[in-house]
Amino acid sequence: MKKRKITALVLLCILTAGLCGIFAYGMTGHDIYRIGYGSRLDHGGAASVYGSPQLVMEQEVSLDGIDKISVQYDMNSNDIMIYESEGDFLTVREYSELDLKEEDLSTVTVKGGELEVRGKPRNGRSFQIRIGLFGVRSPYGYTEIGLPSSYKGQLELATASGEIESQIDIALEKEFQASSSSGDVTIPNITAKTVSLHCTSGDIEAGAIHTDVNDAAGTVTIATSSGNIEVDQLTGGVDIESTSGEITVKQLTGETKIKSSSGNIESETITGDTRLETTSGDISVKHIDGAVTAESSSGRIEIHEGSGERTVRTTSGDIQLEDIADMWEVRSSSGEVWLKAREGSGSISTTSGDIDLELGKLTGDLQIDSSSGVVKIRLSADNAFDFEANTSSGDIQTFFDGDLNFSKKGNSAKGTYGDPANGSHIDISTTSGDVRVTDKK
Repeated sequence: MKKRKITALVLLCILTAGLCGIFAYGMTGHDIYRIGYGSRLDHGGAASVYGSPQLVMEQEVSLDGIDKISVQYDMNSNDIMIYESEGDFLTVREYSELDLKEEDLSTVTVKGGELEVRGKPRNGRSFQIRIGLFGVRSPYGYTEIGLPSSYKGQLELATASGEIESQIDIALEKEFQASSSSGDVTIPNITAKTVSLHCTSGDIEAGAIHTDVNDAAGTVTIATSSGNIEVDQLTGGVDIESTSGEITVKQLTGETKIKSSSGNIESETITGDTRLETTSGDISVKHIDGAVTAESSSGRIEIHEGSGERTVRTTSGDIQLEDIADMWEVRSSSGEVWLKAREGSGSISTTSGDIDLELGKLTGDLQIDSSSGVVKIRLSADNAFDFEANTSSGDIQTFFDGDLNFSKKGNSAKGTYGDPANGSHIDISTTSGDVRVTDKK
Protein backbone atom coordinates (compact mmCIF):
# COMPACT_ATOMS: atom_id res chain seq x y z
CA MET A 1 0.00 0.00 0.00
CA LYS A 2 2.85 2.32 0.87
CA LYS A 3 4.49 1.65 -2.52
CA ARG A 4 1.23 2.50 -4.30
CA LYS A 5 1.01 5.80 -2.44
CA ILE A 6 4.60 6.64 -3.32
CA THR A 7 3.99 5.73 -6.99
CA ALA A 8 0.82 7.85 -7.08
CA LEU A 9 2.69 10.74 -5.49
CA VAL A 10 5.49 10.48 -8.05
CA LEU A 11 2.99 10.43 -10.93
CA LEU A 12 1.18 13.43 -9.44
CA CYS A 13 4.47 15.31 -9.20
CA ILE A 14 5.28 14.47 -12.82
CA LEU A 15 1.82 15.61 -13.96
CA THR A 16 2.13 18.81 -11.93
CA ALA A 17 5.56 19.49 -13.39
CA GLY A 18 4.20 18.91 -16.89
CA LEU A 19 1.30 21.29 -16.37
CA CYS A 20 3.67 23.90 -14.92
CA GLY A 21 5.89 23.47 -17.97
CA ILE A 22 2.95 23.97 -20.34
CA PHE A 23 1.86 27.03 -18.35
CA ALA A 24 5.37 28.49 -18.45
CA TYR A 25 5.49 27.81 -22.20
CA GLY A 26 2.26 29.72 -22.63
CA MET A 27 3.52 32.60 -20.48
CA THR A 28 6.35 33.12 -22.97
CA GLY A 29 3.77 33.95 -25.67
CA HIS A 30 3.35 30.51 -27.25
CA ASP A 31 -0.02 28.96 -28.04
CA ILE A 32 -0.55 26.21 -25.44
CA TYR A 33 -3.93 25.31 -26.92
CA ARG A 34 -2.53 23.88 -30.14
CA ILE A 35 0.58 21.96 -29.22
CA GLY A 36 1.08 19.09 -31.66
CA TYR A 37 1.50 18.54 -35.33
CA GLY A 38 -0.71 19.80 -38.07
CA SER A 39 -2.33 23.22 -38.22
CA ARG A 40 -2.82 26.07 -40.63
CA LEU A 41 -0.24 27.45 -42.94
CA ASP A 42 0.04 31.18 -42.49
CA HIS A 43 -1.05 33.09 -45.58
CA GLY A 44 2.37 34.54 -46.12
CA GLY A 45 3.47 31.14 -47.31
CA ALA A 46 5.64 30.12 -44.35
CA ALA A 47 4.76 26.97 -42.43
CA SER A 48 3.66 27.40 -38.83
CA VAL A 49 5.02 25.36 -35.94
CA TYR A 50 2.02 23.06 -36.18
CA GLY A 51 2.69 21.39 -39.54
CA SER A 52 3.48 21.91 -43.19
CA PRO A 53 0.77 21.05 -45.74
CA GLN A 54 2.18 19.73 -49.01
CA LEU A 55 1.07 20.29 -52.60
CA VAL A 56 -1.14 17.33 -53.52
CA MET A 57 -2.86 18.54 -56.70
CA GLU A 58 -2.24 21.18 -59.38
CA GLN A 59 -4.26 21.96 -62.51
CA GLU A 60 -4.36 24.72 -65.09
CA VAL A 61 -7.60 25.33 -66.98
CA SER A 62 -8.38 27.63 -69.89
CA LEU A 63 -11.15 30.16 -69.27
CA ASP A 64 -12.19 30.47 -72.92
CA GLY A 65 -15.99 30.52 -72.97
CA ILE A 66 -16.23 30.43 -69.14
CA ASP A 67 -18.53 33.02 -67.54
CA LYS A 68 -18.98 31.36 -64.13
CA ILE A 69 -16.40 29.97 -61.69
CA SER A 70 -17.61 28.06 -58.64
CA VAL A 71 -15.21 27.00 -55.88
CA GLN A 72 -17.04 24.74 -53.43
CA TYR A 73 -15.48 23.41 -50.23
CA ASP A 74 -18.74 23.05 -48.31
CA MET A 75 -17.90 19.38 -47.54
CA ASN A 76 -14.55 20.00 -45.84
CA SER A 77 -12.67 22.73 -44.01
CA ASN A 78 -10.20 23.82 -46.69
CA ASP A 79 -9.24 27.49 -46.74
CA ILE A 80 -9.65 29.22 -50.10
CA MET A 81 -6.94 31.67 -51.15
CA ILE A 82 -7.23 33.83 -54.26
CA TYR A 83 -4.22 35.25 -56.06
CA GLU A 84 -3.57 36.57 -59.58
CA SER A 85 -2.42 34.13 -62.22
CA GLU A 86 -0.63 34.90 -65.43
CA GLY A 87 -2.29 34.62 -68.82
CA ASP A 88 -5.91 33.59 -69.30
CA PHE A 89 -5.70 30.33 -67.36
CA LEU A 90 -7.19 29.44 -63.99
CA THR A 91 -4.71 27.73 -61.70
CA VAL A 92 -5.82 25.37 -58.93
CA ARG A 93 -3.36 24.16 -56.29
CA GLU A 94 -4.49 22.03 -53.36
CA TYR A 95 -2.37 21.58 -50.22
CA SER A 96 -2.96 19.09 -47.41
CA GLU A 97 -1.31 17.65 -44.32
CA LEU A 98 -2.44 14.23 -45.54
CA ASP A 99 -1.04 12.18 -48.37
CA LEU A 100 -4.38 12.11 -50.18
CA LYS A 101 -5.48 9.36 -52.50
CA GLU A 102 -6.69 10.18 -56.00
CA GLU A 103 -10.34 9.83 -55.01
CA ASP A 104 -9.85 12.29 -52.11
CA LEU A 105 -8.46 15.10 -54.26
CA SER A 106 -10.54 18.07 -55.29
CA THR A 107 -12.09 17.89 -58.74
CA VAL A 108 -12.03 20.50 -61.50
CA THR A 109 -14.80 20.17 -64.06
CA VAL A 110 -16.06 22.26 -66.97
CA LYS A 111 -19.65 22.03 -68.13
CA GLY A 112 -21.00 24.51 -70.61
CA GLY A 113 -19.84 27.95 -69.53
CA GLU A 114 -19.27 26.95 -65.88
CA LEU A 115 -16.03 25.83 -64.24
CA GLU A 116 -16.35 24.12 -60.88
CA VAL A 117 -13.69 23.32 -58.28
CA ARG A 118 -15.14 20.98 -55.66
CA GLY A 119 -13.55 19.62 -52.50
CA LYS A 120 -14.14 16.05 -51.32
CA PRO A 121 -15.36 15.13 -47.81
CA ARG A 122 -12.56 14.27 -45.39
CA ASN A 123 -12.93 11.92 -42.45
CA GLY A 124 -9.32 11.85 -41.23
CA ARG A 125 -8.42 13.21 -37.81
CA SER A 126 -5.23 14.10 -35.95
CA PHE A 127 -4.50 14.76 -32.31
CA GLN A 128 -3.50 17.95 -30.57
CA ILE A 129 -2.80 18.73 -26.93
CA ARG A 130 -5.01 21.21 -25.08
CA ILE A 131 -3.31 22.00 -21.76
CA GLY A 132 -2.49 18.39 -21.07
CA LEU A 133 -5.68 16.93 -22.59
CA PHE A 134 -6.03 15.30 -25.99
CA GLY A 135 -8.27 16.99 -28.52
CA VAL A 136 -9.37 16.04 -32.01
CA ARG A 137 -9.46 18.12 -35.16
CA SER A 138 -9.56 17.66 -38.92
CA PRO A 139 -6.27 17.71 -40.84
CA TYR A 140 -5.60 21.12 -42.28
CA GLY A 141 -5.69 21.87 -46.00
CA TYR A 142 -6.09 24.84 -48.27
CA THR A 143 -6.61 25.56 -51.94
CA GLU A 144 -5.01 28.33 -53.98
CA ILE A 145 -7.02 29.71 -56.88
CA GLY A 146 -5.02 31.64 -59.44
CA LEU A 147 -7.48 34.04 -61.10
CA PRO A 148 -6.45 36.01 -64.19
CA SER A 149 -7.24 39.74 -64.15
CA SER A 150 -8.98 39.37 -67.52
CA TYR A 151 -11.78 37.27 -66.04
CA LYS A 152 -14.99 39.33 -65.57
CA GLY A 153 -17.65 36.65 -65.18
CA GLN A 154 -19.45 35.31 -62.09
CA LEU A 155 -17.44 34.03 -59.12
CA GLU A 156 -18.73 31.93 -56.20
CA LEU A 157 -16.59 30.84 -53.24
CA ALA A 158 -17.83 28.59 -50.42
CA THR A 159 -16.22 26.65 -47.58
CA ALA A 160 -17.64 24.85 -44.54
CA SER A 161 -15.29 25.94 -41.75
CA GLY A 162 -12.33 27.30 -43.68
CA GLU A 163 -11.38 30.87 -44.36
CA ILE A 164 -11.66 32.79 -47.62
CA GLU A 165 -8.89 35.26 -48.32
CA SER A 166 -7.98 37.14 -51.46
CA GLN A 167 -4.56 38.68 -52.03
CA ILE A 168 -5.90 40.64 -55.02
CA ASP A 169 -8.80 42.95 -55.78
CA ILE A 170 -11.85 41.21 -57.28
CA ALA A 171 -13.07 43.06 -60.39
CA LEU A 172 -16.05 41.47 -62.17
CA GLU A 173 -18.96 42.50 -64.35
CA LYS A 174 -21.25 39.82 -62.93
CA GLU A 175 -22.08 38.49 -59.46
CA PHE A 176 -19.63 37.72 -56.65
CA GLN A 177 -20.46 35.48 -53.70
CA ALA A 178 -18.36 34.28 -50.76
CA SER A 179 -19.60 32.23 -47.81
CA SER A 180 -18.08 30.37 -44.86
CA SER A 181 -19.70 28.75 -41.84
CA SER A 182 -17.05 29.41 -39.20
CA GLY A 183 -14.15 30.95 -41.11
CA ASP A 184 -13.32 34.58 -41.88
CA VAL A 185 -13.81 36.28 -45.25
CA THR A 186 -11.11 38.82 -46.08
CA ILE A 187 -10.94 40.62 -49.45
CA PRO A 188 -9.16 43.92 -50.25
CA ASN A 189 -11.58 45.44 -52.81
CA ILE A 190 -14.57 44.13 -54.75
CA THR A 191 -16.24 45.44 -57.89
CA ALA A 192 -19.17 43.41 -59.22
CA LYS A 193 -22.75 43.64 -60.41
CA THR A 194 -23.95 42.28 -57.05
CA VAL A 195 -21.94 41.22 -53.98
CA SER A 196 -22.95 38.69 -51.33
CA LEU A 197 -20.76 37.88 -48.29
CA HIS A 198 -21.95 35.46 -45.59
CA CYS A 199 -20.41 33.95 -42.44
CA THR A 200 -21.97 32.08 -39.55
CA SER A 201 -19.37 32.70 -36.86
CA GLY A 202 -16.52 34.27 -38.79
CA ASP A 203 -15.57 37.90 -39.38
CA ILE A 204 -16.01 39.71 -42.69
CA GLU A 205 -13.46 42.33 -43.69
CA ALA A 206 -13.18 44.23 -46.96
CA GLY A 207 -11.74 47.46 -48.31
CA ALA A 208 -14.03 49.00 -50.93
CA ILE A 209 -17.11 47.26 -52.37
CA HIS A 210 -18.61 48.82 -55.49
CA THR A 211 -21.60 47.57 -57.46
CA ASP A 212 -21.96 50.53 -59.82
CA VAL A 213 -20.96 48.44 -62.84
CA ASN A 214 -21.88 50.00 -66.21
CA ASP A 215 -23.38 52.98 -64.36
CA ALA A 216 -26.06 50.78 -62.75
CA ALA A 217 -25.88 50.36 -58.99
CA GLY A 218 -26.40 46.81 -57.78
CA THR A 219 -26.91 45.32 -54.33
CA VAL A 220 -24.53 44.43 -51.51
CA THR A 221 -25.61 41.81 -48.96
CA ILE A 222 -23.38 41.10 -45.95
CA ALA A 223 -24.42 38.86 -43.06
CA THR A 224 -22.79 37.11 -40.11
CA SER A 225 -24.26 35.53 -36.98
CA SER A 226 -21.59 36.08 -34.35
CA GLY A 227 -18.74 37.64 -36.28
CA ASN A 228 -17.77 41.27 -36.85
CA ILE A 229 -18.24 43.13 -40.12
CA GLU A 230 -15.74 45.80 -41.16
CA VAL A 231 -15.77 47.57 -44.55
CA ASP A 232 -14.12 50.81 -45.63
CA GLN A 233 -16.41 51.81 -48.55
CA LEU A 234 -19.71 50.56 -49.93
CA THR A 235 -21.59 51.64 -53.06
CA GLY A 236 -24.98 50.24 -54.04
CA GLY A 237 -28.13 49.08 -52.34
CA VAL A 238 -26.73 47.84 -49.00
CA ASP A 239 -28.21 45.24 -46.64
CA ILE A 240 -25.97 44.33 -43.66
CA GLU A 241 -26.94 42.13 -40.73
CA SER A 242 -25.13 40.68 -37.72
CA THR A 243 -26.61 38.88 -34.73
CA SER A 244 -23.99 39.55 -32.07
CA GLY A 245 -21.09 41.11 -33.94
CA GLU A 246 -19.95 44.68 -34.39
CA ILE A 247 -20.69 46.45 -37.70
CA THR A 248 -18.28 49.15 -38.86
CA VAL A 249 -18.61 50.76 -42.29
CA LYS A 250 -16.70 53.97 -42.88
CA GLN A 251 -18.38 55.26 -46.06
CA LEU A 252 -21.72 54.23 -47.58
CA THR A 253 -23.37 55.45 -50.78
CA GLY A 254 -26.81 54.15 -51.69
CA GLU A 255 -29.99 53.03 -49.98
CA THR A 256 -28.84 51.33 -46.77
CA LYS A 257 -30.24 48.88 -44.22
CA ILE A 258 -28.05 47.78 -41.29
CA LYS A 259 -29.28 45.54 -38.47
CA SER A 260 -27.51 44.11 -35.42
CA SER A 261 -29.06 42.30 -32.45
CA SER A 262 -26.46 42.93 -29.76
CA GLY A 263 -23.56 44.59 -31.56
CA ASN A 264 -22.75 48.24 -32.18
CA ILE A 265 -23.22 49.99 -35.53
CA GLU A 266 -20.67 52.63 -36.52
CA SER A 267 -20.17 54.68 -39.68
CA GLU A 268 -18.42 57.87 -40.68
CA THR A 269 -20.37 58.97 -43.77
CA ILE A 270 -23.64 57.71 -45.28
CA THR A 271 -25.22 59.16 -48.42
CA GLY A 272 -28.71 57.89 -49.16
CA ASP A 273 -31.85 56.86 -47.31
CA THR A 274 -30.85 54.72 -44.33
CA ARG A 275 -32.36 52.36 -41.78
CA LEU A 276 -30.24 51.44 -38.73
CA GLU A 277 -31.49 48.95 -36.15
CA THR A 278 -29.92 47.29 -33.10
CA THR A 279 -31.43 45.61 -30.04
CA SER A 280 -28.84 46.22 -27.33
CA GLY A 281 -26.01 47.90 -29.20
CA ASP A 282 -25.15 51.54 -29.80
CA ILE A 283 -25.54 53.41 -33.10
CA SER A 284 -23.02 56.09 -34.00
CA VAL A 285 -22.82 57.97 -37.33
CA LYS A 286 -20.78 61.11 -37.94
CA HIS A 287 -22.55 62.29 -41.12
CA ILE A 288 -25.73 61.22 -42.98
CA ASP A 289 -27.23 62.92 -46.03
CA GLY A 290 -30.64 61.35 -46.57
CA ALA A 291 -33.68 60.25 -44.64
CA VAL A 292 -32.76 58.18 -41.56
CA THR A 293 -34.65 55.73 -39.38
CA ALA A 294 -32.58 54.58 -36.38
CA GLU A 295 -33.88 52.28 -33.64
CA SER A 296 -32.31 50.70 -30.55
CA SER A 297 -33.89 48.99 -27.55
CA SER A 298 -31.22 49.67 -24.94
CA GLY A 299 -28.40 51.33 -26.85
CA ARG A 300 -27.36 54.94 -27.36
CA ILE A 301 -27.97 56.61 -30.74
CA GLU A 302 -25.72 59.41 -32.04
CA ILE A 303 -26.02 61.14 -35.43
CA HIS A 304 -23.83 64.20 -35.63
CA GLU A 305 -24.11 65.88 -39.03
CA GLY A 306 -25.94 65.89 -42.35
CA SER A 307 -29.32 66.68 -43.86
CA GLY A 308 -32.60 64.83 -44.28
CA GLU A 309 -35.46 63.66 -42.11
CA ARG A 310 -34.61 61.95 -38.81
CA THR A 311 -36.76 59.27 -37.18
CA VAL A 312 -35.00 58.01 -34.05
CA ARG A 313 -36.39 55.72 -31.37
CA THR A 314 -34.82 54.03 -28.34
CA THR A 315 -36.32 52.33 -25.28
CA SER A 316 -33.73 52.94 -22.58
CA GLY A 317 -30.84 54.60 -24.40
CA ASP A 318 -29.91 58.23 -24.85
CA ILE A 319 -30.32 60.07 -28.17
CA GLN A 320 -28.00 62.77 -29.50
CA LEU A 321 -28.69 64.47 -32.85
CA GLU A 322 -26.73 67.41 -34.23
CA ASP A 323 -26.72 69.74 -37.22
CA ILE A 324 -30.27 68.85 -38.27
CA ALA A 325 -31.85 70.79 -41.13
CA ASP A 326 -35.14 68.97 -41.76
CA MET A 327 -38.05 67.29 -39.97
CA TRP A 328 -37.48 64.93 -37.02
CA GLU A 329 -39.35 62.44 -34.87
CA VAL A 330 -37.53 61.40 -31.68
CA ARG A 331 -38.81 58.91 -29.08
CA SER A 332 -37.10 57.64 -25.92
CA SER A 333 -38.70 55.87 -22.94
CA SER A 334 -36.07 56.33 -20.24
CA GLY A 335 -33.18 57.99 -22.03
CA GLU A 336 -32.25 61.62 -22.40
CA VAL A 337 -32.49 63.55 -25.67
CA TRP A 338 -30.05 66.17 -26.96
CA LEU A 339 -31.01 67.75 -30.27
CA LYS A 340 -29.27 70.58 -32.08
CA ALA A 341 -30.90 71.85 -35.30
CA ARG A 342 -29.97 74.64 -37.67
CA GLU A 343 -33.59 74.60 -38.83
CA GLY A 344 -36.53 72.23 -38.98
CA SER A 345 -39.57 71.00 -37.10
CA GLY A 346 -40.87 67.82 -35.52
CA SER A 347 -41.72 66.00 -32.32
CA ILE A 348 -39.74 64.82 -29.28
CA SER A 349 -41.07 62.61 -26.51
CA THR A 350 -39.51 60.87 -23.52
CA THR A 351 -41.00 59.10 -20.51
CA SER A 352 -38.42 59.73 -17.80
CA GLY A 353 -35.56 61.47 -19.56
CA ASP A 354 -34.71 65.14 -19.97
CA ILE A 355 -35.02 66.95 -23.30
CA ASP A 356 -32.44 69.50 -24.41
CA LEU A 357 -33.18 71.26 -27.73
CA GLU A 358 -31.29 74.00 -29.54
CA LEU A 359 -33.09 75.33 -32.62
CA GLY A 360 -32.27 78.05 -35.10
CA LYS A 361 -35.15 78.48 -37.56
CA LEU A 362 -38.50 76.83 -36.86
CA THR A 363 -39.98 75.77 -40.21
CA GLY A 364 -43.16 74.05 -38.95
CA ASP A 365 -44.74 72.72 -35.77
CA LEU A 366 -42.80 71.61 -32.69
CA GLN A 367 -44.36 69.16 -30.24
CA ILE A 368 -42.60 68.04 -27.06
CA ASP A 369 -43.88 65.54 -24.47
CA SER A 370 -42.14 64.42 -21.28
CA SER A 371 -43.58 62.57 -18.28
CA SER A 372 -40.95 63.25 -15.63
CA GLY A 373 -38.13 64.98 -17.46
CA VAL A 374 -37.08 68.61 -17.69
CA VAL A 375 -37.58 70.38 -21.05
CA LYS A 376 -34.92 72.92 -22.01
CA ILE A 377 -35.18 74.83 -25.29
CA ARG A 378 -32.75 77.40 -26.67
CA LEU A 379 -34.63 79.10 -29.49
CA SER A 380 -33.68 81.88 -31.89
CA ALA A 381 -35.59 85.06 -31.13
CA ASP A 382 -36.07 85.63 -34.88
CA ASN A 383 -38.85 83.01 -34.96
CA ALA A 384 -42.61 83.59 -34.72
CA PHE A 385 -45.13 81.02 -33.48
CA ASP A 386 -48.19 80.19 -31.43
CA PHE A 387 -47.15 78.76 -28.07
CA GLU A 388 -48.75 76.48 -25.51
CA ALA A 389 -47.13 74.74 -22.54
CA ASN A 390 -48.59 72.60 -19.76
CA THR A 391 -47.00 70.92 -16.76
CA SER A 392 -48.62 69.23 -13.77
CA SER A 393 -46.06 69.94 -11.07
CA GLY A 394 -43.32 71.92 -12.82
CA ASP A 395 -42.66 75.57 -13.63
CA ILE A 396 -42.79 77.35 -17.01
CA GLN A 397 -40.31 80.07 -17.88
CA THR A 398 -39.71 81.66 -21.32
CA PHE A 399 -37.90 84.68 -22.72
CA PHE A 400 -41.29 85.91 -24.01
CA ASP A 401 -43.37 85.59 -20.81
CA GLY A 402 -44.92 89.02 -21.53
CA ASP A 403 -46.65 87.58 -24.60
CA LEU A 404 -48.24 84.69 -22.71
CA ASN A 405 -51.26 84.16 -20.51
CA PHE A 406 -50.42 82.03 -17.45
CA SER A 407 -52.76 80.04 -15.26
CA LYS A 408 -53.05 80.98 -11.56
CA LYS A 409 -50.69 78.16 -10.57
CA GLY A 410 -48.24 79.13 -13.34
CA ASN A 411 -48.19 75.61 -14.69
CA SER A 412 -49.97 76.46 -17.94
CA ALA A 413 -49.17 79.14 -20.52
CA LYS A 414 -50.60 80.10 -23.88
CA GLY A 415 -50.04 82.91 -26.35
CA THR A 416 -48.39 84.13 -29.54
CA TYR A 417 -44.82 85.25 -30.08
CA GLY A 418 -44.18 87.47 -33.10
CA ASP A 419 -46.29 87.22 -36.25
CA PRO A 420 -46.51 83.51 -37.15
CA ALA A 421 -47.34 83.99 -40.82
CA ASN A 422 -46.21 80.44 -41.59
CA GLY A 423 -48.60 79.01 -38.98
CA SER A 424 -45.91 77.49 -36.75
CA HIS A 425 -47.03 76.14 -33.41
CA ILE A 426 -45.04 75.03 -30.33
CA ASP A 427 -46.80 72.64 -27.96
CA ILE A 428 -44.98 71.45 -24.80
CA SER A 429 -46.38 69.04 -22.26
CA THR A 430 -44.67 67.57 -19.19
CA THR A 431 -46.05 65.85 -16.10
CA SER A 432 -43.52 66.58 -13.35
CA GLY A 433 -40.74 68.44 -15.12
CA ASP A 434 -39.99 72.13 -15.64
CA VAL A 435 -40.17 73.94 -18.99
CA ARG A 436 -37.41 76.43 -19.86
CA VAL A 437 -37.34 78.36 -23.16
CA THR A 438 -34.38 80.72 -23.51
CA ASP A 439 -33.10 82.97 -26.30
CA LYS A 440 -30.49 81.34 -28.52
CA LYS A 441 -28.06 84.18 -29.15
